[in-house]
Amino acid sequence: MAESTRSTNNRREAILHLISAEDISTQNDLRDRLVDMGFQVTQATISRDIKEMHLVKSVGPDGTYRYQVAKSREKYEISHKFYSIYRDSAVSVANALNQVVIHTYTGMAQAICATMDGLDWAGVLGTIAGDDTILVICRDEASASELAKKLREI
Repeated sequence: MAESTRSTNNRREAILHLISAEDISTQNDLRDRLVDMGFQVTQATISRDIKEMHLVKSVGPDGTYRYQVAKSREKYEISHKFYSIYRDSAVSVANALNQVVIHTYTGMAQAICATMDGLDWAGVLGTIAGDDTILVICRDEASASELAKKLREI
């Protein structure tokens, strides 16, 4: 019988929480922790989740391996969040010299800025967010012009 999307999503949220809070190094450790949380899962389900969630093993500072979200997956999720928040919240974009100013609905500038910072856009040196305004400092005028153009197209 097929598993419901809701239970899959709940289990995967639990997996993300577990791997961010604990050093989970094997599929058995992950399965055991999920069972402790009330999920009924098999090793095959865990293996499928790991693959579909793009989880990878990496070496921690102490030399032990642990599961974490692949950097490419993190970048995808940040990008998706940025575009979603930006489309719903940005009001206008203007650029002058090497700076881009983004006006947003009240209270949304910091959310946009936080996700934007995670994108590591070429030519962007840094951002500052107020309540409804974001200042983006670019490397040069060309970078600012290109960024403003991209943002207007979103």
